[in-house]
Amino acid sequence: MSARVSFCECQRVGQLKQTVQDPAASTSVQTTSTRQSPTHINHFPPQPHHHPATMEDQLYTTTTQCKTWSFGPTTLSNLRSATNAAGVRSIKRGWKRARVEASSSTNTPLATTPIPSNNNTPTPIPADPSTIPDPEPLSPSEELTLVNYYMLRLMAMSDIFSFPSSVKATACIFLSRFHLHHSVHSYHPKHLLTTILFLATKTENNYLSTAEFCKRIPKLTPEAVLKYEFKVAGGIGWDFEIRHPLRGADGGIMELLTALGSNSSDLGLQTLKEKLGQNPSRRVTDAAGRMKGYLTKEALVSDVYYHYTPPQIFLGALWLADKELAEAYIEWRFGENSTMGRPIKKKKKERKGKERAAEDEPAAEASKQPALAPKLVPAVIACAEMMLKAQEYEKIPVDVLKRIDKKLHRCQNPQKFLGAGSPIGIGNDAPQQPKKQAEEAPPPEKKRKTEDDMFGGSLR
Repeated sequence: MSARVSFCECQRVGQLKQTVQDPAASTSVQTTSTRQSPTHINHFPPQPHHHPATMEDQLYTTTTQCKTWSFGPTTLSNLRSATNAAGVRSIKRGWKRARVEASSSTNTPLATTPIPSNNNTPTPIPADPSTIPDPEPLSPSEELTLVNYYMLRLMAMSDIFSFPSSVKATACIFLSRFHLHHSVHSYHPKHLLTTILFLATKTENNYLSTAEFCKRIPKLTPEAVLKYEFKVAGGIGWDFEIRHPLRGADGGIMELLTALGSNSSDLGLQTLKEKLGQNPSRRVTDAAGRMKGYLTKEALVSDVYYHYTPPQIFLGALWLADKELAEAYIEWRFGENSTMGRPIKKKKKERKGKERAAEDEPAAEASKQPALAPKLVPAVIACAEMMLKAQEYEKIPVDVLKRIDKKLHRCQNPQKFLGAGSPIGIGNDAPQQPKKQAEEAPPPEKKRKTEDDMFGGSLR
């Protein structure tokens, strides 16, 4: 996308207006060949939602991203709770089936089946499977923590491929959207990473063949990459286009640098230059680098994509990168002296006095419109704070992540605790490989270190 087109997205912030959205929420998305968004397959009653600080521009409100994937904080929280509840129900059903199978087993009675121990004393397995308690399911917050951890792993995987920021951002949003309607109890995120990243490369016109894609990841096969592609595509409602703030941000920075390099006598521009001090272009360039860092990390891990428009997210990241610069930019483009978003008078070489007066009237009314900056700044600040809070996910102790993963492992594998039943969820259906004998184990120096693992190693 060209800088001119990208900046149009940023410019439309001048036409922002308050609006209330009411997209339906659902706990699952059917994977049919016909394009369907989660709003058409809802098992969760829609609720009107509105973020008081959120303003949407008129063109953005017509997009699928706004209609289907925009939520207020309460609605988003309720949706995640409903998705978690659906996942918990699937776990309970799986464990119930496993108990029935264990109870009706025709093998040697469990009460007399010994388990060898170190002191050669048989340890009996409980005769009644009902004595084994149900596993403790993950809470909605624990699910979100696990998804965000694997989102960080997905970012690292994208960096290994040296994919552009657009591919990384699209992959992360795909993962977030998928788990907004599908619980990790049924779909462990680690089994979806390569599929989602591969799907993002095709979406962002950075396509690699499956063979070339698999060369970068040891032991990865094309079949494994494509195995869940249809499930992921249906899980995000077949909504592949994502309007990222990065595109408008590039246009906004380019416009700012161009204006600062001009000799215009515009009063607003002169005020902007005074606020930025000496060498304003260097300051803008430095801030742009930090801003991009926020847009390619904190903005993706947080919920800002669900609450704010792309231009607002861009301004929120700029606010974190350089608060004074962001304030000056907003005042210049959306302050009292700005004509952003106001009707432009049509000029004609020859026209009568009455026609001139009639055409000038809308412009006169526009000049009386209040400045947009006072309404925009609170939304930008709230967006910036939400992104800043997302940094906490990187500070979560490994012990916490291991505890969450162990809980999920117990939930998804009743057969390991009841002696019967089947694994629950995708990725657990592969036949287990027999354990190697001790003499076949590789020497310690050849073992792969956890921190070098493409997927971050086992949390257990």
